Amino acid sequence: GPFTDRGVVLMSQEMNVSCSIDQFFIRDNGKNYLIWGSYHGIYMIQLTEDGLRVMPGAQKTQLVGGLTEASYVYKRDGYYYLFASINNCCDGERSRYKVVVGRSQDLLGPYLDKSGKDMINNAWELVLEGDGQKFFGPGHNSIIVQDDAGTDWMIYHSYVKENGEVGGRLGMLDRVLWTEDGWPYIKNCVPSTSDFLPVFNN
Repeated sequence: GPFTDRGVVLMSQEMNVSCSIDQFFIRDNGKNYLIWGSYHGIYMIQLTEDGLRVMPGAQKTQLVGGLTEASYVYKRDGYYYLFASINNCCDGERSRYKVVVGRSQDLLGPYLDKSGKDMINNAWELVLEGDGQKFFGPGHNSIIVQDDAGTDWMIYHSYVKENGEVGGRLGMLDRVLWTEDGWPYIKNCVPSTSDFLPVFNN
């Protein structure tokens, strides 16, 4: 900071999108886009060059159906991977939150699962879920970063049970693995307890 209030980017009423939260900004091919929404569809719209307003005349595009929130797009090897979270996020040991993904060769979609079904119709591939013992409701991945060794890492949150107690959600870091045909997942699709750490030279 200091940060300056630059006003509203968009409003639910104007966009006709209930629960306009969990925004994700991406710049692609010289253009700015905002992806947002929660459990009433995930949408994308083009922003102005400074990224502060909706581009005049731009129309929103729906990318995902009504079961997900917390969208995040990661570009790799010619594909856009749209990560999202489904189910209940915030209920401690009863949380069934999980991270899912679909992919597309175009930022505008369609985002498909392995069988070619569209995320618009609530299709997806599993990336991460709880194990029902130690980890509950992992999800809402915020970013994927690559370390200096070329390993991808995902940051997310999860409830963790320790000494028989489940406290608040904790920040988590896990290695992202990729199948031979280019699909991301966390090992065993559950949070890990590995001591394998990112490598940063600087």
